[in-house]
Amino acid sequence: MEYFKLKFYGGDMIKKVAIFLSLICLLGGTLLQPSEAFFIKKKKIVNKQVTEAVDESITKVLVVEIYAGWCPACRNIQPTLDLLQKEEPNIKFVQLDVSTPSKATKSAELANGLNIVDFYKLNKSKTSTVGVFKPSSRKLVAVFQNNNEIDDYKEAIQKALEPEST
Repeated sequence: MEYFKLKFYGGDMIKKVAIFLSLICLLGGTLLQPSEAFFIKKKKIVNKQVTEAVDESITKVLVVEIYAGWCPACRNIQPTLDLLQKEEPNIKFVQLDVSTPSKATKSAELANGLNIVDFYKLNKSKTSTVGVFKPSSRKLVAVFQNNNEIDDYKEAIQKALEPEST
């Protein structure tokens, strides 16, 4: 009799677990597929960020970092870039995050809006790369790779602020 209860209990428990897992699979499939409305809202947010970045960067030197959360070199230069943002009022700092494919897609859209697509395409696989661009013309002035020297960045920013020769 004891054997029968154990076997029956075990069989009943297996059925409950199987039903529970089936429900999780069914619900999980629908929960992982966001509605169209979510993507429309998300697209508007991305477009707004691009517009704001473009508007502000027309009059300021654009400093662009190719960034990934998993990149040790990106974390290494972050304190320098943070200090640079505080000390230099004439810059617009933009981080192009390539940590994941979805973030890289958003960064590509932002690069397109900022008219720096060539820089992005050439450097999207080179995290901790920082580019300094002239205001409005988007001419690339300097490129740095894992550079912690704030004076190098300041020198490039001053060069970017110089009037362009025609």
